[in-house]
Amino acid sequence: MPYLSTGSTELKAVNQILASVGQAPVTTLTTEETIVINEVDRFTGSIAGTTLTTQTANIPVGTYIGGTGVTTGTSIAVAGVEQSTNPVTYTYTVNISQTVSERALTQNKVTTRVETQTNPDVAIALNTLREVSREVQSEGWSFNTEYDYKITPDSNNEIRIADDVLQMDLNQGYPENIEKDAVFRGGKLYDKKKHSYTWTAESVYVDILWYFEWGNIPSPIQAHIVARAAAIVSSRIIGDTNQYQVLQQKELATRAQANEYECNQGDYSFFGSPDGGNFYQPYKPFHTLQR
Repeated sequence: MPYLSTGSTELKAVNQILASVGQAPVTTLTTEETIVINEVDRFTGSIAGTTLTTQTANIPVGTYIGGTGVTTGTSIAVAGVEQSTNPVTYTYTVNISQTVSERALTQNKVTTRVETQTNPDVAIALNTLREVSREVQSEGWSFNTEYDYKITPDSNNEIRIADDVLQMDLNQGYPENIEKDAVFRGGKLYDKKKHSYTWTAESVYVDILWYFEWGNIPSPIQAHIVARAAAIVSSRIIGDTNQYQVLQQKELATRAQANEYECNQGDYSFFGSPDGGNFYQPYKPFHTLQR
């Protein structure tokens, strides 16, 4: 799951959290990242400078290349180009210049990325901000909810769930969806009624809840996330009951502001809120006076 970027907006939020608990601000959120890669295939090839030559076609860009004598971190930077040779060979551009004679090489895929923040307090603040952001967005707000969203199954007639999707359910406005029961399972949309991942329709219409990066979250929601995260951070690294109670009061105040923003943005009324907006138009006396 690609988490939020460590841009200036996220840095500002972390510093607000640190200030709330009496900690000094930081100027950067630079982290150390460790990647774990696993072998997915083998092939024979050689590297001269940044050119990889092999008889293997269609090695994806971004694939890490390994083997005896290959520099750590070497990956495919430019897709292969077919050469007029016999037998046919393909040349790829790699990201690190080196010389490797023809030998058995490996194709490797990144399976895990481990991000480590070197400052413990900053790490707690940053991780808490991300946790709370995901929790709050999972509640479903007008800014990250879409109805009647069109999804096209892939070549295997399966619907894979993107990393930025928090929730997806079939839109019941379509008769073909009524006899289905969709759930997340194994990173794909699964039909519990058919006991299958297969979706035969050309398009499937769903109601979807998106996960947004920090900079795309409305300010009132951001303020609530920061306030809730600050209260949690206080309990984790300070342990001052009085400070925690003060921050909880701040959390409640920002929650009220977030709800007010949501009510205004969502155009809700006691008549309900149909998909796409509130279509109820109340009687307004001044309309009569105008006539």
